[in-house]
Amino acid sequence: MAAVLMLLFAHAVVSAQECAFRITGTVTDDHFHPVTGAVVFLKSDASRGAATDTGGHFAITGICPGHVELVCRAVGFTAVSLHADINGNTPVQIILSAGANQLAQVFIKGRRVTDLRTVSSTELRGLEKFRTAGSTLGEALKSLPGLNAINNGPTISKPVIHGLHSNRVLILNNGVRQEGQQWGSEHAPEIDPFVANEISVVKGAASVRYGADAVGGVVLLNPDPLPEYKGISGNAYLVGQSNGRMGTVSGTLQGRTDSNGLQWRVQGTAKRAGNFRTPGYYLKNTGMEETDFSAQLGYHRKGFSLGAFYSYFHTRNGIFEGSHAGNITDLTAAISRSRPLTESVFSYDIGRSYQNVNHGLAKLNGSYQFANESRIEVTAARQGDLREEYDISLPYTNDPTLLSKPQVSFKLITHSAEVVYHTGTHRRFATDVGISGNTQGNVFRGIRYLIPNFRTYSGGAFAVERYEKDRLLLEAGLRYDYRWQRVYQRDTRTLDVYSTTLTFANPSGTVGASWHFTDKLQVSGNIGTAWRAPSVNELYIHGVHFSDATYQDGDSTLRAERALNASLTVKYDARKLRGTIDVYRNHIGNYIYETPQAQPVTLLSGTFPAFRFTQDNVVISGLDGALQYDLFSSVTLQSRATLVRGYNKTADNWLIYMPADRYEHSVVFNLHQWHFMDEPYISVENVTVLHQSRAPQGLDYAAPPPGYSLFNAGVGFRSDIGKKQVRFDFTVANITDKPYRDYLDRFRYYADNIGINFIIKTKLSF
Repeated sequence: MAAVLMLLFAHAVVSAQECAFRITGTVTDDHFHPVTGAVVFLKSDASRGAATDTGGHFAITGICPGHVELVCRAVGFTAVSLHADINGNTPVQIILSAGANQLAQVFIKGRRVTDLRTVSSTELRGLEKFRTAGSTLGEALKSLPGLNAINNGPTISKPVIHGLHSNRVLILNNGVRQEGQQWGSEHAPEIDPFVANEISVVKGAASVRYGADAVGGVVLLNPDPLPEYKGISGNAYLVGQSNGRMGTVSGTLQGRTDSNGLQWRVQGTAKRAGNFRTPGYYLKNTGMEETDFSAQLGYHRKGFSLGAFYSYFHTRNGIFEGSHAGNITDLTAAISRSRPLTESVFSYDIGRSYQNVNHGLAKLNGSYQFANESRIEVTAARQGDLREEYDISLPYTNDPTLLSKPQVSFKLITHSAEVVYHTGTHRRFATDVGISGNTQGNVFRGIRYLIPNFRTYSGGAFAVERYEKDRLLLEAGLRYDYRWQRVYQRDTRTLDVYSTTLTFANPSGTVGASWHFTDKLQVSGNIGTAWRAPSVNELYIHGVHFSDATYQDGDSTLRAERALNASLTVKYDARKLRGTIDVYRNHIGNYIYETPQAQPVTLLSGTFPAFRFTQDNVVISGLDGALQYDLFSSVTLQSRATLVRGYNKTADNWLIYMPADRYEHSVVFNLHQWHFMDEPYISVENVTVLHQSRAPQGLDYAAPPPGYSLFNAGVGFRSDIGKKQVRFDFTVANITDKPYRDYLDRFRYYADNIGINFIIKTKLSF
């Protein structure tokens, strides 16, 4: 609070506008090779400019807020003029085409990756994102430092940020908070990664801007801006992989009617896989099917814009048959044996048990840019999420209608709205203020009772203030959230329905600073608070959760979690050496987690590992980093590390289900152009995950598995064919076909992870 008041007071007393912003960027040719010696300058003052270095980088300092026009000239290239609105340090990218020196017009619209600039963040974009094409969101993000994935077999995966996942990690789909049945470890996000051109991850407490539940961080899926110019363009992906014999096709088509007209985009994805294979055997009933669609419209005129977005996601995922046991003896034997007894055969058939998931999101948004550079944004959205789970154990009936129904069904409808006002930068200060609210209704249907129905209303208000001068950025913010929830429970003996009303309210805050010691070295620090109310499953679940074959019990006395997170980030970006190191420490009071029970539960439908929700005070700390070094002009060394330490202060023991230490090392050979292949490359990678020795002994049904080391290799290139561009990548994962099990995979109890996998990815842009 004090930091916010100090910033607001300084905002009021500053009386003189100083021109201290920086424009930085890179200049490349249309093959993305850096252009050395290009001159970038202000058209209004040619003496204010800079020349690019050998990496194509430039920086112009002393820029005043407002609209500027830049000119870029280089020998042998067509000059360009760039328009930009300056309200802070502004990055730009300039692409030059070979030709005569005639002036062309290019309009640059910058966008901020995240709204909290002193919290650690990372991005998946460009070639790195292309190389994850066809992967689930959780698996795609594993390549980023600080991230892991929690899995239920080869097709169900969700992101883990600094050891936290599910309801502690928010996902924003095109600016809308994704609302689905996120509470299960096997409830993967209902999102098609192809919908986004770039995926950004905020690592750390981000509740101030994004609302309650952002205890671990935020994943933002950002589509490309809609086309600025008349015409039609698009892309098409084709991905095939040997393991599971999976095929994926995805395409995008977009255009604009005229310079002031309607912008549009349509996108779709289809994916299918059969049983996946470990080194030595197939995993029966692990196939999947997925179909996705999205559409977007936009209209811009004189500072006013309107937009509409719709996405639909459908998937059907088989649940490994070996995860079901008939009695305690069978369960114990299944966990202890090295290979499951299920039939080892390939098939595309998906039988019981399986998930059937449908998610639809509709969004309307509008914004208006005022003459004083301030801007207001309004967003409204509706989401519908239907999750059905079909168990291998059928009900005792001959009624075909009942036999065809799912054992459990969850239908969640969410309506949300948000209004955000950005003041723009004035006298070095910029302020974001906003209010948001949503309402949710969840209906549970099924042959077996699992969770109650509920109705939730929530709202929040926030303010974030920034001060920027020269190389210094200060940031502080406050937020207040309120949640009202009514739960409609059913007495399992009398079948009577009764209601319980719960209310939660908490403030959140953040304060941080960032300092550019030099153009190459930046240090950022942040302290933030966050909170999360217990979800309905944590409070009231009672019964078999079929998708992960466990028996779960909630605790109605659970209280809201409260987190205090401190982080420090160091970034270094030089011509040959680039790196980022994040260190963090997260104190979470009333941390809610599943703890294994001493005895499994046996029902008519089988025997299941039993878990009960409980809460303790914990500390989660760690370090993650990434380093790149250009050993030669054509050889780049890359290393990433993710280390997490979770400790249960209440139990005075290690915290269960924390990721093991993960290291990735690779060598990338960037070869010279050869025939039709531009930017050809060869990469060799090693992924090493250590044994998780920091887990409570004897608490889990199976001890943490041994560590493992995998080798991957890939080749790829880009090729320009007229106005079309083709990207190609061929990767071999787990080259040695090494058997292994991962601590964060719930099905490690029963089977190995998948073995060698040959993957071909192509992308055509036109």
